[in-house]
Amino acid sequence: MTRAIEYQTVDAVDFAAFTDAFNLAYSDYWVPVSMTAPAFRALIRRDDLDLSASVVALDGERIVGTGLLGIRGSLGWIGGMGVIPGYRRQGIGRRMMHHLIDTARARGLARIDLEVIEANTGAHALYQQLGFVARRMLLSLERPPGAVKSDGLASDYAVERRDPTDVLQHYDSFHNVPNCWQRALPSLRALTVYVDSWALVHRPDGAVAGYALGWASAESVRLVDFAVSPAGDRRAAASTLLGHLHQRHTNAHGSTYNIAEDDAVLPGFEALGYRTTLRQIEMTLALE
Repeated sequence: MTRAIEYQTVDAVDFAAFTDAFNLAYSDYWVPVSMTAPAFRALIRRDDLDLSASVVALDGERIVGTGLLGIRGSLGWIGGMGVIPGYRRQGIGRRMMHHLIDTARARGLARIDLEVIEANTGAHALYQQLGFVARRMLLSLERPPGAVKSDGLASDYAVERRDPTDVLQHYDSFHNVPNCWQRALPSLRALTVYVDSWALVHRPDGAVAGYALGWASAESVRLVDFAVSPAGDRRAAASTLLGHLHQRHTNAHGSTYNIAEDDAVLPGFEALGYRTTLRQIEMTLALE
């Protein structure tokens, strides 16, 4: 006789076993994931993932599915949904999603968001069946190493290192197109002790016209947030800030993730040679 799959909250199971199951579920994903337990706990804190609202699927004592729910005020976010190989196509993912949706309703949330890779047609179809609707496309971008010509950069700007908490004071005014959950202000504030940041300063008046958060080294320029002021030429400001970073790190590979397709900084990335490498559909479910 086949045992029935049971469902429990994540805080009721061993965290190390949960981490192993999460990694196994994502081991053959479009973008494979491998987390250590400490790194996973840091991500949970950063993205406000609530283990008492999240779910695991159990075959006996074995964790065979994981589903994470983030909660911020009245908003929810599916922060990872996976079933390990050998247990897929048995309805486990659907039942975990129902569990998370029911939990979100019970906690009075107004909306749940999630992202699904465009090529993952099976998961996309499931979310549509559950009532999620597409909001927009989120793009991951990459740039190969290469020189940047100075004549393509606006000369009336300077780039300065600034404290991350300083540049994030401009977050709301610069982001007229809202960021997704992982790039929202609470997540970025949790990263400030780990990242560097740069401000684009308008020379004539000293006003901050843009900022970048992330890491820059000889090998990699990895950005977790990037924004420019709505006042002025946003494409020129974005390409100039990016250009300065890549001039300082000529041999660095550039990357960023989950930039909304209608974000005003996107043309600036494209002008610097960034190209889309992954497309995710941001979806939302209204809970009324």
